[in-house]
Amino acid sequence: MKAFIHTFYLKTKLDIKSAEIFITYYLVPLLFFGIMGTVFTSTMPEAKYTIIPTMTIFSITMGALIGTPGSIMHYFGNDMRKSFKSAGIPLGALVSSSIVSGFLNLTAVSAIIHTVSPLAFNATEPDNTIIYLSGFLLFLTATLLIGIILGLFAKNSAKLTVYSQLVFLPSMMLSGIMFPADMLPKPLEYIGLILPATHGMKILSSDTFIIENFLVLIMFILASSIVITLKLRHLRYEDAK
Repeated sequence: MKAFIHTFYLKTKLDIKSAEIFITYYLVPLLFFGIMGTVFTSTMPEAKYTIIPTMTIFSITMGALIGTPGSIMHYFGNDMRKSFKSAGIPLGALVSSSIVSGFLNLTAVSAIIHTVSPLAFNATEPDNTIIYLSGFLLFLTATLLIGIILGLFAKNSAKLTVYSQLVFLPSMMLSGIMFPADMLPKPLEYIGLILPATHGMKILSSDTFIIENFLVLIMFILASSIVITLKLRHLRYEDAK
């Protein structure tokens, strides 16, 4: 626990100074929210019913899949990893602190969107708070874990950019946040079903409890946790050689 607190403190200080974290967690999502919120609600008045979930999904997806992986790749590079090891900081503490940091930052951005939307765009707030918050927590956790995986497996910045975009762009186009998913050709609609953003959008934009969407996000969380655990075990084995 002491190692985690110390690591979280160090990572928080580094994140505060990181321009990349500020841009991907706050600046771009909030700019996109302001611009697209204005466009959507002025051209499609019915967008006020979905502006909160769509902008929340976008912000979380961008922060978790583009912002988080970069810091993870940096911290788990050979030199940095050895430095942390020599300081007695376990790899698990690095991952855990990254998840908590991402969780707090992306929750803060989502809270801003949720608060500003009704005031700026006359947006309708979710009818069922319990379903919305439950889906939000599951979606945020699942997406952050996928971002952690991208950062752990990317060998350099070029590959990380490709990996992140391969998940981020389909999440934007196929999840239903830009336009209804049922407007897509069936093959693309089916591909969208393997993305957390699709199920997050279905939960956050509905006041009805549909267990399948929750189960898919839980499966993402469990599968991602297993992959991360195995990767960390492999890295410890490499370091022990």
